[in-house]
Amino acid sequence: MTGPAAHLQEQHTTSGGFERYELEAWRDAYGVAAGVTARSPDADMSVAGEPPPESVRARWLQLSRAAGEGFRAVVVGRQVHGARLQVTLDAAAGLTVLEGVDGHLTDRPGLLLAVTVADCVPVYLLEPERGVLGLLHAGWRGIAAGVFETGVGALCELAECSPSSVVMHCGVSVCGSCYEVGPEVVEAVAGERPGAPVKLDLRDVLRVRAEALGIGHVTISSWCSAHDHDRFHSHRASAGAPGRVAAYLGRPTA
Repeated sequence: MTGPAAHLQEQHTTSGGFERYELEAWRDAYGVAAGVTARSPDADMSVAGEPPPESVRARWLQLSRAAGEGFRAVVVGRQVHGARLQVTLDAAAGLTVLEGVDGHLTDRPGLLLAVTVADCVPVYLLEPERGVLGLLHAGWRGIAAGVFETGVGALCELAECSPSSVVMHCGVSVCGSCYEVGPEVVEAVAGERPGAPVKLDLRDVLRVRAEALGIGHVTISSWCSAHDHDRFHSHRASAGAPGRVAAYLGRPTA
């Protein structure tokens, strides 16, 4: 792959009574559920509480039902902007929250993997032939810590494949024109230190890293969490207001 990645837009749906934006192309082509929830006053998907309040747990269970009949469990990490991953081969029915996890992988159907975002990039990874899935939470700190390379490596190990057979999508997140950062952020992510604040496109950074690894197919969401703040939570566009949407990925049981 060379040059800019193709754009792929998540489509709005309220099926199952839960408003969200789904990658219909992935459901049609690969038989997986992949998408992100919509911003709503009564649908904040943050799992910051310990344990999550019952109202939050109910929202997550509603999402797992809306994603498809073949999901018995949803697994989400309480993220720390790092590079720690969890390979989940089984989970109790309902909601499981993992402490300090910024990415998930599985080769099992019936598990809905999830990360929470409000500008960071949800990275969807799939090896279609073996049905191995990965979902990463990639902000600038996580990218600098190597969460992307670690995630791709772990997925290829689990699937016993090369990166060339992996399909990747950079989901709804802040676009480059909306994300001005200081020189220290650019240096941490790209290894170069500009003399002043610049606009940084994290999804394009991930595209370049994917190309270096040899990933065969990459797409990028045409939504921006800041431009489209009426649809999605944006930490930057809201001046730090609380709230998270949930990116999810899973293969239902037959």
